[in-house]
Amino acid sequence: MKFFFLTVMMSGLAMAGNNDLSHRPKSFSTRAGKAVFADFTEAQYTISYDMNTKLATAHAEIDLTVVEDGLIVFDSVQDPTMIKLDGAIVTATAQKTPNNETTVRVLDASAAAGSHKLSVDVPLKELVEFTADGVKSAFWTSDLDERNFMERYLPASFEYDQVKMSFDITFVGAKTTQVIYTNGIVKEKGRNAYTISYPKHFNASSIFFHTVPQGQTNEIKASYRSIDGRDIPVTIYSSKSLWSGAGGLDRFKTKSFEVFNELEKDYGAWPHEQLIIYNAGMGGMEYCGATMTDYSAVGHEMFHSYFARGVMPANGNSGWLDEALASWRDNAYPRSESLSGSSSMSSHPYYTRITDDAAYSFGARFMSYLDGKLASKGGLKPFMRYMVDKRIFSPLFVEEFAKEMSTQTGISVEADFKKYTYGGQATPQKSVNSRRAAGIHRKMSLKELRNLL
Repeated sequence: MKFFFLTVMMSGLAMAGNNDLSHRPKSFSTRAGKAVFADFTEAQYTISYDMNTKLATAHAEIDLTVVEDGLIVFDSVQDPTMIKLDGAIVTATAQKTPNNETTVRVLDASAAAGSHKLSVDVPLKELVEFTADGVKSAFWTSDLDERNFMERYLPASFEYDQVKMSFDITFVGAKTTQVIYTNGIVKEKGRNAYTISYPKHFNASSIFFHTVPQGQTNEIKASYRSIDGRDIPVTIYSSKSLWSGAGGLDRFKTKSFEVFNELEKDYGAWPHEQLIIYNAGMGGMEYCGATMTDYSAVGHEMFHSYFARGVMPANGNSGWLDEALASWRDNAYPRSESLSGSSSMSSHPYYTRITDDAAYSFGARFMSYLDGKLASKGGLKPFMRYMVDKRIFSPLFVEEFAKEMSTQTGISVEADFKKYTYGGQATPQKSVNSRRAAGIHRKMSLKELRNLL
């Protein structure tokens, strides 16, 4: 089993570059020329937290490829203080995509098809709190509003794009050791200086990063023996300012081990190198082998390490798939032979970057319907296991998911997807009340997130 896990990992990584290019959004016209989306191949971030000036900054060195001449598209919510393309100073304009779905940054200098180096400096402002001892900082994300993935903090690409990323972090003037919780490999290179490396299959929604001065958290560590023979490191922690003791974390450990057993039985070996759980006391967000969550949502968020941060959405219109599957799982996988109504979960404007909230309600019912339609093949779950085996760490569109299901099961479902997920013109926010009532992925304000630091 361990050999099989490694084979799947390597085959997924080998396809990453071609997969990125095949899923990149189409170019669009601007007043300055044609805006083109790139394949980021590597991004190195140098991050400095200066306790003396109370300022945090980031410098990005990005290797990328474009397959057509044009103005390179990337994103950074914070205004860059410096941009260079292949060593030459350039500028970038923040502008709307053609149907006003979202805002991106477009370089003002054209680049020829081929490989390039993009350098960007930005201030780190969001979720940074300097204290008497050090700094609290996190790169927490959300798909409930646009531009809330990695671009909220650092210059970044988009969900379709898998990038080998690394952080080179220095905490200047910190009086105590900084503790780092992250789903990358951390190496100490000096006093309060660290490098973190992340896998090549990570994208803008993959990284979990949270740092606090030592002594600010309660934590427990454990190890889970996977069905493939690996010992999976498990870290569960909470903020001392929110929770008085570490005893409650044992409850999270017991729950997480129960969910490990359930998910590995259904979908195979845990696809990540670790599990990190931050007890935030409310529904949160999933990352690759990590989550910020509360006790009631542990199963939902761990499921997302298979679907969302395992089998990955390539754009906003495919983001509903994993939420629908997770909600179907939360409902104990009910089966239905009929379905009424429709939705527009797959048909929002082309550059949409948020997940349709109908996924949590209508999307879950649609999965129940598909389970009934595939009953002669054992239902929907065998296909889900097949997708984990074949498409792990491989961003995909809804159309690919439906086609794969038809091909693998021998039962045509593409017309069902068209009927039930491409109808109407509802906005992505239409089912927000039902989702919030369920307490899963509760939309949190920046003030609430700052309180969790």
